[in-house]
Amino acid sequence: MNPNVNQNTQTSGGTLQNNSTVQTQVPIAPQPATSSVVPTPIQTQKPKKKRNIFSVFLILVIIGLGLYLAYSKILYEKNIQEVKNRCSPVSTSGEVKKLDLNSTIVVDLYNKVKTNIREDVASTELNDSMKLYLASRQISDNLIYDSNCNLFSDTAMRPFICEENTTFSPRAFKAENLMVEVKKLFGEETTIPHQNIQLDRSCIGGFQYIKERGEYVEGHCKNIPTTSYRVEKKLIDATSTNDTIVLKEEVKYFGAEQLNVPENLKSGTYLYTFQLDPNYNYVYKSKTLEVK
Repeated sequence: MNPNVNQNTQTSGGTLQNNSTVQTQVPIAPQPATSSVVPTPIQTQKPKKKRNIFSVFLILVIIGLGLYLAYSKILYEKNIQEVKNRCSPVSTSGEVKKLDLNSTIVVDLYNKVKTNIREDVASTELNDSMKLYLASRQISDNLIYDSNCNLFSDTAMRPFICEENTTFSPRAFKAENLMVEVKKLFGEETTIPHQNIQLDRSCIGGFQYIKERGEYVEGHCKNIPTTSYRVEKKLIDATSTNDTIVLKEEVKYFGAEQLNVPENLKSGTYLYTFQLDPNYNYVYKSKTLEVK
């Protein structure tokens, strides 16, 4: 029997009465069960031991990298210092440093100031005439050009004259180019007035300054005198101390038979002193005879 059907039977005066009541209910869909308990999410965490190992490894890597960088810096600075010691003539320590006699800087400086016997006989002093003469030797060939004898005075610097012919054609260079070499060789503060380039009254030099042309024009000697003296010169030492370079030259003068060497030609050891200027040029400061 359907549980939702109710039947009632009553008897009244012999009459049987049946009252049947049928009730129909709409079925209710089952609801998911709810719970007041919130589940705890599962957390994935690395073990503490593994984290410690990673931290230690990271610290070691950082320390190793720092030590490597420090070592690399020390090695770099050491290499730079070695290069400076080999390639630079400057002795920053203040100690006397020996220089190779065949090094470029020693050869270059010595070539600028060394003289031959004829030049020594003409002048042994480092005066303005000698300075201009030494500076004129530094002018490069591309700055010296063919010229003419216009305004050249044959009486101003005897025995030099200027005669253009088949055997002689004068050369010339600009006055400003000579001053550049003067300052490079003797320092920026050096001021020497323009004048004829001639050592004493000899046939050494031979460039006449012509102000109107702004040029030094070459003259020539018809008869170049010879000398009865000879000299032996040898560069024996080169040193650097701070910003100064000193070259030592051993010199021996000889005269011909029964001919004494002039007093101004003194044998001995000569010191050529150069000093580094603000323009990074080693300027010629002095030439002295070493006193023993």
